[in-house]
Amino acid sequence: MIYQYTQCSLKTAVHTMLQFSLLLTCLLSANGLRAESNYAKVIEVTLGDYRYMPGHIQLIVDQPVVLHLVNVDSFTPHNFTLEDASDGLDVNVDIPAGGFVDVHLMPLVAGSHTFYCRNKLWFMDSHREKGMEGTLTVIPALQVEQQLK
Repeated sequence: MIYQYTQCSLKTAVHTMLQFSLLLTCLLSANGLRAESNYAKVIEVTLGDYRYMPGHIQLIVDQPVVLHLVNVDSFTPHNFTLEDASDGLDVNVDIPAGGFVDVHLMPLVAGSHTFYCRNKLWFMDSHREKGMEGTLTVIPALQVEQQLK
């Protein structure tokens, strides 16, 4: 194997390195934008006063979505739990008071699921027992197409 060595000035080397860095930045940015465009549908879910708003979320099979979970309570941290790994919906995230978390989902199978807050203080009812739960329904894409006709 033969290696070719080319001598260049410091200016040329820096210029080449800057071009490479710019190209790499553009490629990484393009991949990031492409990944975000796959998650075009964003659903905002507000958590507060021991409830989720909306309390019913409808998704479509094989269509990616981002749940933008916003905790509007000033002092109370909340949680979003959805336990169904077989459907690609296994979520357990904590949302701090006044904070937010984005959850990327890809529902794989049609069905109905319960989501809830698993937080609980000692000697108190859990947030779920206080009514902090909702329903996530996943419908087949074919059903959506039929509704649009």
